[in-house]
Amino acid sequence: MTQPKLNSQGLIAALCATATWGMVGVFVRWLPGWSPFAVLAGRFLVATATMLPILFVASSVRHDLTRSLRTPLIWGLSLPAIGSYVLGTTAFQMAPVGEVTLLFTTSPLFIIAYKYLVHLPIKRTEGLGMLLATAGVCLIMVPQLSTDQTVSWQTIAGYLLALSAAGLLSLYVFWLNVLTQQKIAPKSIEVVFLTCLLGSILSLLCEIFFSKLSIGSSIDERAILVLLGLGILSTVLPFWCYTVAVQRLPIVLATAILLLEPMFAVLFASIALQEIPSLWFGMGSVLILWGLLLIAREASAA
Repeated sequence: MTQPKLNSQGLIAALCATATWGMVGVFVRWLPGWSPFAVLAGRFLVATATMLPILFVASSVRHDLTRSLRTPLIWGLSLPAIGSYVLGTTAFQMAPVGEVTLLFTTSPLFIIAYKYLVHLPIKRTEGLGMLLATAGVCLIMVPQLSTDQTVSWQTIAGYLLALSAAGLLSLYVFWLNVLTQQKIAPKSIEVVFLTCLLGSILSLLCEIFFSKLSIGSSIDERAILVLLGLGILSTVLPFWCYTVAVQRLPIVLATAILLLEPMFAVLFASIALQEIPSLWFGMGSVLILWGLLLIAREASAA
């Protein structure tokens, strides 16, 4: 499978996705008392409503979407993305934001595993860059791992959900990358719209059957503003940007850039939640950037 070359537009799109995804934990924490399905339903509904004007105005996009909806491929492609959102949102409500974000960035390791399973070559520089970046993530986690507090079962479950979300995101990236190389991948906006639409329907059904719509009294002006930010800034924008990036960047680089997400998450949390980063965060950030530079250099030299 031939990998796409380093593309500046794809790189900018990936960085934009990583930065805006870093806001998710803050938005979710600003919705106390909401079930995961309620958060997802509001998030996906806002995202779907945001994209509807584009479909009504652009007739060519609407025509292509109508045609794509008749193919099972795009429906299957959206399922791992929806699963990643479901598990990730639930994890943010069960474990600390920073730790969930860090575990979510392990998706590059799953990509390496997928490549190994299907016998695709893994370059030495890619592996070294991945190890350095992963070591940086581990350094950032040192303050959390060194505490004397006992980790609850709920927190452990959040960790496992975050890892599962990373695995599903990697599956989506790997599958979309393969389809792109075969020149049969659907357009980015089609995948994003169907994922948000199907995600909103499934989330609403789960909220009705499992939570009995317990959020009615929690919907106020502040909650609406948070949902708008969550749906637009942390769902439509990053998902669309990342889908574009996956189709324009080498697969390992596209997932490795997600290792920057903890840096953005800590930055936003320090501003919005007054969570000040430690010295370990600075040292880990240096290793993450070093690893990403190695991977980017390998991709540009391909």
